[in-house]
Amino acid sequence: MSENELLSNAINAANLSGRFFCKFVSANDVGVNGAHQEGVYLNKKSWSLFFKEPIPSSGILDKFVKIHIENWKDFTSRIVYYSSKKEFRITQFWTNSPYNKEELVGALIIFIPVSSEDYKVYLFNTEEEIELFINTFSLSLINNFSIYNKGFGQPLAIEETLESQINQTIEFIQDFPNTTEMSKIARNIYMSFYKKKQINADEDLLKWVETEYTVFRFLEKKIYHNQLMTPFLEIEALLEFANTALNRRKSRAGKSLEHHVHYIFSSFGLPFDNPGKTEGKKKPDFLFPSTADYMDKKFPDEMLMMLGAKTTCKDRWRQILNEANRIPRKHLLTLQQGVSKNQMDEMQTENITLVVPKPLHKMYPNEYQHRLWTLTQFIEFVKEKYGVK
Repeated sequence: MSENELLSNAINAANLSGRFFCKFVSANDVGVNGAHQEGVYLNKKSWSLFFKEPIPSSGILDKFVKIHIENWKDFTSRIVYYSSKKEFRITQFWTNSPYNKEELVGALIIFIPVSSEDYKVYLFNTEEEIELFINTFSLSLINNFSIYNKGFGQPLAIEETLESQINQTIEFIQDFPNTTEMSKIARNIYMSFYKKKQINADEDLLKWVETEYTVFRFLEKKIYHNQLMTPFLEIEALLEFANTALNRRKSRAGKSLEHHVHYIFSSFGLPFDNPGKTEGKKKPDFLFPSTADYMDKKFPDEMLMMLGAKTTCKDRWRQILNEANRIPRKHLLTLQQGVSKNQMDEMQTENITLVVPKPLHKMYPNEYQHRLWTLTQFIEFVKEKYGVK
């Protein structure tokens, strides 16, 4: 079965069920951080997908379920909750599955209930597959997991009061803003609601991305309301609408990170071009201190820097290798929630330093976390390099 067929089957199964839980596989999920307990950690917000009983205040609650993985024999796993540790996970999974778990840090795993005792499981480990699945259902996994309930997406993990401010802000918006304006609206809502005057680069970047996702979902619901309430009489019209909506989701998600990082760097007074321009038609996302300096052969190589910005980087990190020939040590900012040890080693061999917002460091193997830079660390490095006060 081809990867496209498997992805199509996963999307169809998720739509048919109307409910699923998905998450990025973390280092703890596969045991590379030395955890004594084996299994994929679940989140208590997904409780109703796995148990009918309420969350117990004491003791252990568990049940055995049948796992269905395409092109693999069905097997039994145990879903268990330990109230003493407040740990909720599925065990007896990796040992029975066809997967090489240590290569799956950062992969997307999806649990789709077929019945209370049966679950289809899909796992995708390439960015193209992950992004298409996420964009199809307009999911936000900024907190590592997402729960989908058929209707209009999954519950939004954001404060009710902030939701009210979002609704007030978008009340008179009749069409989708461009991606730059969308990011600005999200930042303004978040900073205004929490009355924040100073930027915490690592934390605020994640919060802005999450808030923007929520703003966009609210706008979809508002702007698409009439179309969703009116039956499509022709399949061509339905497909055209679906493709337009999906492409808009992809476009916004693809530019969101870059817009917010541009704002952060500008706020700290860093010298950069976004995008930069190097050899030929190459355009690194962020070039320091400027394209003009890069093109000036007299400007010292050691005073040049570049930063790629990619929401995920499991495969695409290699794209930045040839974006700036004069810069041997390249930096890559990502929201990727963990990569395998092998990928970390490959990046080090290619002189790539990963820049990851601090709250996401725990998703990476413990022994490799010292290689990661925080966004604040990167900003301070640039400021010192170029004498920014």
